[in-house]
Amino acid sequence: MSEQEEEKMELTHQPVPGYRMLFFIAITIGVLYLGLILWNTV
Repeated sequence: MSEQEEEKMELTHQPVPGYRMLFFIAITIGVLYLGLILWNTV
């Protein structure tokens, strides 16, 4: 390793409002749908 310490680069972005809630709604619908499929196969 060289004498100079390498700088770490960090990729950042500003969050877009609304997408976090939409993500959780989509995950919830998917889990409920899979639960419904499991319930109907038992």
